[in-house]
Amino acid sequence: MKLRKHKLISWLEALGLSSYEAQAYLAALRHPPLTGYQLSKVSGVPRSRIYETIEKLTARGLLVSQPGERNLLTALDYRAFLDEKEMEAATTIRFLREELAMLRTPEPSGIWTVSRRERILEFALDLIGQAKRYVYIVAVEADLLPLAAALSKDAKNRPPILGVFCGEGEAAIPGVIRHLGPNCSRESEIAIVVDGDRALVGCTQPEEGATAALTQNSGVVSITEQYIKHELFLNSLYATKDKATIQAYIKQYERKMRNLP
Repeated sequence: MKLRKHKLISWLEALGLSSYEAQAYLAALRHPPLTGYQLSKVSGVPRSRIYETIEKLTARGLLVSQPGERNLLTALDYRAFLDEKEMEAATTIRFLREELAMLRTPEPSGIWTVSRRERILEFALDLIGQAKRYVYIVAVEADLLPLAAALSKDAKNRPPILGVFCGEGEAAIPGVIRHLGPNCSRESEIAIVVDGDRALVGCTQPEEGATAALTQNSGVVSITEQYIKHELFLNSLYATKDKATIQAYIKQYERKMRNLP
């Protein structure tokens, strides 16, 4: 119970309430109605600070008093307060999106290292979100799923995404098809090209030690895009063959790979 109360106070503080205001408001919600003295006692707010705290909560529209012999206090519905904060946050985020987009400069040339799987996927999502014409992608299913969940919110306005994913499930993004060739579900490669001028390529495992390169280097971008197109072509080739032929191809492929230095 104490841990839950501590979390509630922390979250209310994140919305702009002071620690004393949060304590007093939670107490007023649980024990209506109360006098100022009683509110101080059940909330833990010192008596020397309780009336100042009551004034602030009243000004915020979170507390109301009932004049009388004892001037009783009760908490107002929290939903209006949360709705107001939600609107404020949405307005702030919308403003920052617009303003920061104008400040954003093109990514510097060169090859930049992105570390850790979580950060790599964040950069992948950001990169895809910048696409104006097309996106090419190769990824494993475990990495594609979190990207698909975020991308599905803006599917109508998004340029086409084409690629191949390694895994056993269904395609999570239209245009990205399951790999039909040699088993790759244990791999962790990720390769993304956006509009032919930006690329992210690397591995997402192990999670903490994962690294990828983010670049606008035209040579790296071109090679990465050709690699993804090659995967798409091979996949379409496998799709036209029966299982026995595919298995023969795979065996030949694995034999060739083993013989390479």
